[in-house]
Amino acid sequence: MAVLNRRRAQASRRTGWRLAVRSTGRTMLLVVTLLGVGGMYLAVSAKVADAGRRVLTLESQKADLQQTNDELSARLASLTSPERMLELASGLGFRPANPGEVEYLVVPGYEPPAPFVAPKPPAATDSSVSQLSPAYTETLGQWFGRLFSKTETAP
Repeated sequence: MAVLNRRRAQASRRTGWRLAVRSTGRTMLLVVTLLGVGGMYLAVSAKVADAGRRVLTLESQKADLQQTNDELSARLASLTSPERMLELASGLGFRPANPGEVEYLVVPGYEPPAPFVAPKPPAATDSSVSQLSPAYTETLGQWFGRLFSKTETAP
């Protein structure tokens, strides 16, 4: 046993550089792993920042388009106002029709649609007609009364 211990001590003295290489390798593995994780973090952060920038750009474009749409809607409203339409029609030679100038056409076979009849609201149903089954029209008090009257009569 003493010989074995002496050989181990001698081997460890001769292999001190191996321990240094092993610890350096572990340190380098840790550094490379940290650099890889950091690189992935930076790549993800860059993608998120780019997406955020694109969202801000699109929101700005959306606001500009909304403003343009509102301006065009206001312009359309001013161009199609009744006063403006009457002015344009009179400029083209149109005038309002008199009742005697209106001509109605009768189209054979045409039947106008039936007039709309609104349905009655659910609360307006006739309350005198019960929609419940007679089996469910008994109150709790009546049920208790019937229950106790049966047990009292049966000795």
